[in-house]
Amino acid sequence: MEYKVSALKYRPDEFDKVIGQNHVTDTLKNSIKENKIPSAILFCGPKGVGKTTCARIYAKEINKDSIELEKYDHAFSIFELDAASNRKIDDIRDLLEKVKIPPQIGKYKVYIIDEVHMLTKEAENAFLKTLEEPPSHIVFILATTEKNKILPTILSRCQIYDFKKISNQDNKNYIEEIIKSEGYKYEPKAISIIAKKAFGSLRDSLTILDRVINYTNGNITLEMTSQILNVLDTDTYLKFSELILKSNINEAITCFNDLSDKGFGEKDFLEGLAQHFRDLVVAKAFNSSNLNDENYEFEKVLTQSNLFGQNLLIEIIEIIESSIINLTNFENKKLVVEILLMKICNKNKSQNSLVPKKKNKILNTELSKSSEKKLFDGNTREEKKKFSKIKLTESTNKKDIDNIKNISALSISSLKLKKLAKEEKDFIEAEKKKSTDEFDMNDLKNKIDLYSKKINEMGKKSLSSIILINDPTIEKNSITFTLPSKASLNEFEIERENFKKFLRTELNNYEIKILSKIGEKQNQEYYSSPIEKLAKLVEINPLVGKFKDDLKLDL
Repeated sequence: MEYKVSALKYRPDEFDKVIGQNHVTDTLKNSIKENKIPSAILFCGPKGVGKTTCARIYAKEINKDSIELEKYDHAFSIFELDAASNRKIDDIRDLLEKVKIPPQIGKYKVYIIDEVHMLTKEAENAFLKTLEEPPSHIVFILATTEKNKILPTILSRCQIYDFKKISNQDNKNYIEEIIKSEGYKYEPKAISIIAKKAFGSLRDSLTILDRVINYTNGNITLEMTSQILNVLDTDTYLKFSELILKSNINEAITCFNDLSDKGFGEKDFLEGLAQHFRDLVVAKAFNSSNLNDENYEFEKVLTQSNLFGQNLLIEIIEIIESSIINLTNFENKKLVVEILLMKICNKNKSQNSLVPKKKNKILNTELSKSSEKKLFDGNTREEKKKFSKIKLTESTNKKDIDNIKNISALSISSLKLKKLAKEEKDFIEAEKKKSTDEFDMNDLKNKIDLYSKKINEMGKKSLSSIILINDPTIEKNSITFTLPSKASLNEFEIERENFKKFLRTELNNYEIKILSKIGEKQNQEYYSSPIEKLAKLVEINPLVGKFKDDLKLDL
């Protein structure tokens, strides 16, 4: 018995068997029922979702006017043209000559032109007139995956039907029906992986299914399906996100190396990891099980999403996205993934760490009542009374610090207070040491020249020129830069903070402020008509007038 691939064997031959395109098939059936057959139809949408299949079914259905026609081959009235290989103007002219001949069988001659966006512009223009006023016995059905590449004048002459991607759930259900009809064994999670790998294309899912069946010998397991498709299941990514949550860098890298040794690709792993963290964000935000139409792992995903902060999830996705983009730039792609795992594990560790990043953040944080109770456990009532009047903020004065110094040193809490007091004192002293040295225009211009060279070497040549040619004004510690345009102002604003820090450090003045504005246009002449513009040009250069006269030009 001759072997047929599943995509051909299970290709629908009637509208009721078409999957996931009810909005199209119902409209087409009604047009046949009401005998409202358009002369030109355009089917557009992703690959493998049923465009050509619906075109063939429609072409057959509109010619079923009598029982006698059932025994005839509809190939006599249906013609298919691949515009990818027959795209020239001569091919279209040849087709238009054949269009004039009435059908031998049936009421309509149907021309199905696939990949119509591949036609040359000349061929499309030659097709226009016939498409607008075709003979009554002709129906054109055009199919394309890229509607935006077709001439608007062709689009306006067609009834347009937009096909949509097949949902993962519809894809999964259809594959399961086929597997059951063939008598194969399967695991539901394996079928979900096949549906996900097809990215909304039913044809691709059937092609993948054939490959999986051959590899597994009809026993479709999750493990074997993952190996051949280079796709990991949700449980694997849940394990990785758990390791990231625990900041367990060593085990995360070890697990990835095990997967890599089994043949799983780095890009596929990263894309799957990004998809998993996207699912965590969706579950956290909407508390919904609508995660790519998969519900079987939702409870696990939802539980894990509540352990992550939303900002952390988004930052992790951004890091993964950056690694995917940079993956092609490195020969050792495995190293890129290992570095990524280190980054995101460390990112979670740093966000969950109790150690503050800046001392002044500690000093500006007031202790809660429960924290105060714990901190003063074992201290005397007098000590508690003293501390209750002290707020560790930037405004803490010397008297407050001295009061803290006098607290009893017999308890651990007293030591903590003294440490905080010392940090506060060091912070205040550091702020006092920041100078406000005076500077003049020469000092400023020297530093501007230095900064201009620095950013020029970084590739910011435009900004370097703008800063270099500018004559700023100084008023006390405020430096104002006048810029020629809004675009220059926007470019300057992006660099403002770095520029200010540079000048403060170099000029040893920490009160410097950077201001900017757009210069006013003054004494500018305007010429409203071409004659006035020409007169001005002749005034600037008399040769322009001579050139006009020599060529006898009229204005």
